[in-house]
Amino acid sequence: MPIDTPKHIYEKLFSQSLDMMCVANTAGYFQLVNPSFSEKLGYSEVELLSTAMIDFIHPNDIDKTLQVFALLSNGQHSLCFENSYRHKNNGYLTLAWTGHVDADSGLIYLIARDITQQVKVSNKLQHLQQALEQETIYAETDVNGVITKVNDKFCQISGYSAAELLGHTHQLVNSGYHSSLFFRELWQTISSGKIWSGAIKNRKKNGDYYFVQSILIPIFDNNEISSYVAIRQDITDKVNSDYNCLKALKILNETSAAAKIGGWELEISTGVLSWTDETLRILEVDELYGATPLLTQGLELFIDKDIPIIENAVHRAITYGEPYALELQASTPKGNIKWIYTNGKANYIDGKIVTLSGTIQDIHERKITEINYNKEKQKNIVNAKFAALGELSASIAHEINNPLGVISGYAELLQLTSTSASAADICNKSDIILKSCDRISHIVKSLKKYSRTDEERQYRVCSLQDLIQEAVVLTKPKLKQRMIRLQCHLIEDVQILCNEIEIEQVMVNLINNAIDAVLLLPDKWVDISMIETPTDYNVVVTDAGLGIPLDKQHVIFEPFFTSKKASEGTGLGLSIVKGILDSHDATISIDNNSINTRFTISFPKSV
Repeated sequence: MPIDTPKHIYEKLFSQSLDMMCVANTAGYFQLVNPSFSEKLGYSEVELLSTAMIDFIHPNDIDKTLQVFALLSNGQHSLCFENSYRHKNNGYLTLAWTGHVDADSGLIYLIARDITQQVKVSNKLQHLQQALEQETIYAETDVNGVITKVNDKFCQISGYSAAELLGHTHQLVNSGYHSSLFFRELWQTISSGKIWSGAIKNRKKNGDYYFVQSILIPIFDNNEISSYVAIRQDITDKVNSDYNCLKALKILNETSAAAKIGGWELEISTGVLSWTDETLRILEVDELYGATPLLTQGLELFIDKDIPIIENAVHRAITYGEPYALELQASTPKGNIKWIYTNGKANYIDGKIVTLSGTIQDIHERKITEINYNKEKQKNIVNAKFAALGELSASIAHEINNPLGVISGYAELLQLTSTSASAADICNKSDIILKSCDRISHIVKSLKKYSRTDEERQYRVCSLQDLIQEAVVLTKPKLKQRMIRLQCHLIEDVQILCNEIEIEQVMVNLINNAIDAVLLLPDKWVDISMIETPTDYNVVVTDAGLGIPLDKQHVIFEPFFTSKKASEGTGLGLSIVKGILDSHDATISIDNNSINTRFTISFPKSV
């Protein structure tokens, strides 16, 4: 076998080496690159040779690299440096370079190694070390426990300087709280090569106490323990907080009885409920179950209608960690039905839900008062609605009589001309009759819908434009009868979540009020418009009146206030309007910037 020449050997070494090898000239261009160079950076040999070396270097490293090459120009024959090179995918690799200059040719021979991963690991270690230095109390000792290194946090919390701590043991900060057995077992653990962790109470230089959660780690050298590292977290605030919590618990138990609020906790693994004394008193179960009932027994204390609600809420809290807050009726063992408010939330340990906890409050008196108030409020709304119906009925009857007259007249004509009329004439008269029927049907349908009541106050998504137009249908006969012009400027496709009957009642009340307000004016008109803002849909009702006196504006929405004669109004119209809008999270206001009387209703964009 022929022996390779030295030149052939060098060429093989250059082309097959895993290291990145290249030759560059003093102009800053590659003269020659080996396959590893192209493979590492992703560029072809042509791309590398035709581009200035400086174009591949990260902008932050350009000055440093130019300084290194400047040294070569000043006679330095070898170099060793690091910089970041751009990969073809626009990422960067960190390269460690070594090389020398050939004095005869002036060419620069370079070898580069990819140290990107080593740099990343080194940076992570530096960040970890910085975090340990900044966020933890750190100390190192020799095998005898003599302190050899401390960080600033150790000095800050203990009050000792580094010079005072170094060369001493941790006996310097011993509080005397822990027994000698405690420290003996600690030393037995770490001297056997195991890690010890636990809470320790120490004493500062000024005599104050502080608490640390400690991790003590043995460090090995050639299978022998050479030193110990102590990493600690200051938990003084937590310990003091726990103490204060225990101190406050007694006060809390005393005040919960006065507030009629009890507490509870459910251990999920066993289903055991823990109740405070006030919870037992509210639910009247102390004689039946004692202090530790099971979940199933607790759920049975609600009325049949509410059991599925609380069961589902507890299930979702256990399964998904969803909190809940409910107003339900409890059926106590003593035969009493009472309203309670209960809430619950999940408690986690190591990312797993282990308990639920919450409160139970006796709200029976408040709830009964609220129910009675809502019943009375709904009764007033219904009364006001039928009062408006009565007021509208005469004008609506007149409006219906007109198309009825048309229907009757054209029906008689059809009878008289049944033998002589053409098919087209019959069809034309029939169309007029049908249109009159549709007109009556529309009015009756609107009236029927308006007179309906919703005992359960159902809410659904409705077209605001349709609701306003329905109110206009009901009030149009009255407007025509009193010769009042009505203009509407509405926006299509505006949707709100509402009780449609109540919002229609709001619009009817406002239009009726406007009709009454302009009745005696020479120029009688009412204008309804809609304005959209980033957060609301505004319905603006303006009439020809000259506004509402400022001294009346603060009482105009109060029940039984009216500017009409006693026989003409109940004083509930605007009060009902405000009550309905309040229940829809909407507002009504008087626009004093308008020269005419103007009310603005703002519906939040909730759809």
